[in-house]
Amino acid sequence: MTGTLFGLGVGPGDPELLTLKAARILKTVPVIAVPISKVGSDSYALAIAQEFLQPEQTVLKLHFPMLKDVAAKRAHRQAAAQTIAAELQAGRDVAFLTEGDPLLYSTFIYVLQYLRAAFPVEVVPGISSIMAASAQAQLPLVNGSQRLAVLPTAFENMADLRRVLEQFETVVLLKVYRQLEAVLNLLDDMGLSEQVTLVERTSHAEGRVLSGVNALRNQSIHYLSLMIVQTGD
Repeated sequence: MTGTLFGLGVGPGDPELLTLKAARILKTVPVIAVPISKVGSDSYALAIAQEFLQPEQTVLKLHFPMLKDVAAKRAHRQAAAQTIAAELQAGRDVAFLTEGDPLLYSTFIYVLQYLRAAFPVEVVPGISSIMAASAQAQLPLVNGSQRLAVLPTAFENMADLRRVLEQFETVVLLKVYRQLEAVLNLLDDMGLSEQVTLVERTSHAEGRVLSGVNALRNQSIHYLSLMIVQTGD
């Protein structure tokens, strides 16, 4: 019998936002796997789940570096999948922890594509930062016939972003810290300056909510920040 791979969403930051199912699995699986971007670095997902872990559990920190070289990134993903596969072949269940939800802009997707054909897999959804930020800001995302777009800002150019903002009533921009000033300039040019809410480290004790472009100018923001732009009524 092989082990089961669990893709476990641990939510946006507050441990109390874990689902009951995620908490139960966290306490019982023998192996915990977490992605890290640099060797020796900490895992935010692991920090969220820490209070549920047991002393006898094995924690695997798997290296997923942020590289431009596609072949190098693929090699690291395959190596991580092979490390997990060895545990599963030995009959040990593995919980791969991800911030937010395992199937929404998640590192788990990369190992899933290598392992789901060979091993039992169960995905446990988690509360995404999008939903948690909306709740923290008490800001409805969409209603009725309104439409929602979600974009990873790091991969968008401003011309494309302008077109999206013209077509959707609500636009959520993830990882906005990389292009904050360019985005703010675009929003100002489009007359959307006062229809912007930025949520930093949502659900975290040190998180914050800022509204309007003027409040965001010359701000140093955490990389775990997202922006909600509401273009409609």
